Order: sequence, then C-alpha cells, then structure tokens
Amino acid sequence: MSKSTKRQRKLEDMFADSSTKRIKENDGNTPNSDKHTVVHTTRTASTVKKIPEDDLEILRQFDLDMSFGPCTGISRLDRYERAVRHELDPPVRVLELINLYPNDRQITHSIWRDYTL
Repeated sequence: MSKSTKRQRKLEDMFADSSTKRIKENDGNTPNSDKHTVVHTTRTASTVKKIPEDDLEILRQFDLDMSFGPCTGISRLDRYERAVRHELDPPVRVLELINLYPNDRQITHSIWRDYTL
C-alpha cells in the first residue's frame, strides 16, 4: 500500500461517520478488491458563524474601557467576572457574546491577544 493510499484511508476513517461516502472498485484481477475512493464529502466551511460588526465593536469597547481593569494576559470572561466581583457593572452583551461563541478566540480573548506582555 502506497503512502498516499494509507493517508487517504486514514482520512476516510476519520470522517467516515457522516461526512464521507465510499465506493468499492474492482481492479479486474481480484473479485473482492477493497479499494476505497472518496466520492462525496458533506463537510462545508459554512459552519463558521459570521459575527456581526456591531458585536465586535461592543467587545472592542469593553477591551478599551480601563474602568474594568487591565485586559492583557486575561480572557474576556475572566475580566468580565472580575468586573462583576468588583461591582463595576460590565455590559451584559459581552457575557452573552462569550457564551454564544465559546470557541472563537476573536470573541473570548481581548484585542491584545496576539501581543506578549
């Protein structure tokens, strides 16, 4: 089995549950050949949610408002919770957005996320 065939089979096995359909091909020499070919994949890039610009602006304003404390080296959720503990009344929409997009670094981390301390 060639390296590319092993790689293809590994990828097929990873996505075989619902995202890939396989067909069996007969090479003519053996009646029960087990060659697999990907013929259709249902995975799409459209599963990424588009974040409205207004919501991103709310998050930027939260990051830039020093009345809630420093925002470097801390996630937005940690900063939000710290502001609540100190009764600083942070915008509720920030928490809603963090909960709505929990795996999106653009939402969960501040605008300074790519800069080191």
